[in-house]
Order: sequence, then structure tokens, then C-alpha cells
Amino acid sequence: MGELSTKAILINTLKCFVVFYGCYYVVSSVCYAFYRLSNFDGRIPFNFKTWVNLSNCCTGYTDEEMVNVISMEVSYSLCGIIYGLLVRNWAWDYAVSIALLHLALSCLVMLDFPVNWSWWVCYGCALLLKIILGEMVCFLWKLKRKVKVEPGEIPTQKSYLYHKM
Repeated sequence: MGELSTKAILINTLKCFVVFYGCYYVVSSVCYAFYRLSNFDGRIPFNFKTWVNLSNCCTGYTDEEMVNVISMEVSYSLCGIIYGLLVRNWAWDYAVSIALLHLALSCLVMLDFPVNWSWWVCYGCALLLKIILGEMVCFLWKLKRKVKVEPGEIPTQKSYLYHKM
């Protein structure tokens, strides 16, 4: 497999960056509508101050806190799949790069550093999910390219899944 040029890597990173925030805002909008919250907070992707406290264990969360968590987890999951489709190789690298850029932007927007351990747990789980889903899509794409089956062709390699009756 050939090496990507710096220009191609930067273009892929820009694509992933736009997809990430586009997806995050779409998912957030749907969650805000679902929970019927009165005002949409444009800083929702960056807001780590309004976050659930995992010590409460599923009780006493406000609707805004639930929207923040659901938006993060769902958008990271969707972005992992989309990254795999966009870059088709090294999705984990783009996932980590965008996550670090997002962390830096979050600190700049909120003018603070996240110290809430619940946010870090959710952030780490979301990032791990994004990496796993992105790499799974890349793996399936490579597998699809390897296996070429023509219509009417009989497989030559024996498999426990295929046998002639």
C-alpha cells in the first residue's frame, strides 16, 4: 500500500474534522428536539461543565446533562463508521487526531480544562468506540477488496460454510 502525501493526509483530516462537528451538531439537535429543551446551546460539543455525575448512578440527571452524554456517545460512534468509509485506512489515527483537536478547542471555548472524572470516562469510552468502529469498517473494506467473486463462479477454496449437496 502506498504512502499518502502530506496534502492527502491534511485533506482527510479536514474531511474528518468537518464530519465530526457536522455529525455532533446534527445529533445534538435531534437530542434537543427529543428532550424538548427550550434553547439550543451552540457550545454543546465543547461543554464539559454541564455533565453527568456517574457517582449518582442513573438518578437525578437533568435533561441537558443527558443530551450532552447521548450526543457525545452517538456522534463519536457515527463518526467512527464514517471515518472508516472516508479514509479506508488508519481510521484510528484520524480518530485520535480529531479527538485531541476537539479537546484543545473545548479548552479554548470553555476557557477551562476538564477536571470532571465522569467526563473523562465518557470521553475515553466514546473515543475507544470511535476507534473500534472505524477500524472495523476499514477491515471490512479491505476484506471486500480481497475477495472477488464473479457471478456463477464456484469457490475453489473449501470452507466449512460451503459444501455441495
